[in-house]
Amino acid sequence: MAHVHSPGKFTDTSMYQTESGLNPALHSPALGAASRSRIGAGVYFLGMTSLLTDISAEMVASILPLYLFSVLRLSPFEFGLIDGLYNGSAAIARLASAYWADRRGRHKALAFTGYLLSALAKFALLFAGIAGWLSVAAVLLVDRVGKGIRTSPRDALIASHASAASVGAAFGVHRAMDAVGAIIGPLLATALLLWLPRRFDIVFLGSLCFAVLGLLVFGLCVQAGREGSATAPDQRQSLSLAAMLRTMRSPRFMLLVAAASLLSLFTLSDNMIYLGLQRQLDFDASYLPLLFVATACVFMCLAIPLGRLADRFGHVRVFLAGYLMLGLVYCLYVALPASGNIKLVVCIVLLGAYYAATDGILAALAVKQLPVEMHATGIACIGTLTSLGRMGSSILFGWGWESLGQEQAVGWFGIAMLAMLFLTVLLARKLGQGARSA
Repeated sequence: MAHVHSPGKFTDTSMYQTESGLNPALHSPALGAASRSRIGAGVYFLGMTSLLTDISAEMVASILPLYLFSVLRLSPFEFGLIDGLYNGSAAIARLASAYWADRRGRHKALAFTGYLLSALAKFALLFAGIAGWLSVAAVLLVDRVGKGIRTSPRDALIASHASAASVGAAFGVHRAMDAVGAIIGPLLATALLLWLPRRFDIVFLGSLCFAVLGLLVFGLCVQAGREGSATAPDQRQSLSLAAMLRTMRSPRFMLLVAAASLLSLFTLSDNMIYLGLQRQLDFDASYLPLLFVATACVFMCLAIPLGRLADRFGHVRVFLAGYLMLGLVYCLYVALPASGNIKLVVCIVLLGAYYAATDGILAALAVKQLPVEMHATGIACIGTLTSLGRMGSSILFGWGWESLGQEQAVGWFGIAMLAMLFLTVLLARKLGQGARSA
């Protein structure tokens, strides 16, 4: 992921450079006046849209394991299938949406369609459980397709509302507001379930309300930005799929795609990790959504320090260290005794640190590596492959859990994660050697 100037030593390259570092979370709590002046109001409206939509999404996501296991009585493999669909079904829709947006320049219209689909899915979720888990899976599929349709056009809109020097800051503002939604959503879900035990329909109704609010903010407040002037209509029409693929074949962009895809193959979803911890430690399942909150709080506390470390020691090192921390979660899951609170606290801290070191960086990296008319497609290319990798990861882990048991399946995933990290380092070294010999 970087030029290698000496054996085993990574340094930053242009892939990772912005005015103030590419970990967007570095900009989360407060931006200087100069940065604000270069970020359009549309970024904040997009952030508010994501905050409301994320409250809606996390209200569902944080109770999904509890709902599927305690109400619909799914097996670990069946849960892995639904979790895989939930994490990966947006992949193809995301790439197709991004390609269409880059050719037509209609980012807002496509993003609105995605938000609308997700809101409709929240409404259908109120009734899907009556017909069984396959109906729930179908509704979740529609919800994730909506997310796939909106994500890349939305990210392109964020870039269009910021100057070239403040793209990283714009993504940071958006991620900060998104993270607030990720905290509020599970808190609301937990409060509702404690007040009205097993009334999942009330949680789904609350999720629908926030989805509709997010849709209204996006439709009424977000402008189309500079997408129309960034790329002339004739130029957009001339963007064939073959031309896009040729542009995206740059070595650094391909390395970014390869590294992200390989690591995603053995990245367990939050749902899998939290559900496994709940079953291991045998705490009250009603408090399961609070694990999402705790992880989000750790993320927000560590984002700035890790962002500064990235600026000082290199984004590649911090990014890879994040995945090492995820590997440690796997190891501790297996090694520590299945009792007490120490295991739970350590795993949550490491998981939050993993997100702080890695989350949000891929979209900004793709924007820096590609011309403006291909921003949405480049972001979608990475998102598609990582989503497919995580879908496969959930299905594979669900099968391993049912066949081998939780601890054994997590142990094998930990070994595979270390192998993928080693392979990523080798890919980065090869790219660096090629650049020096050119």
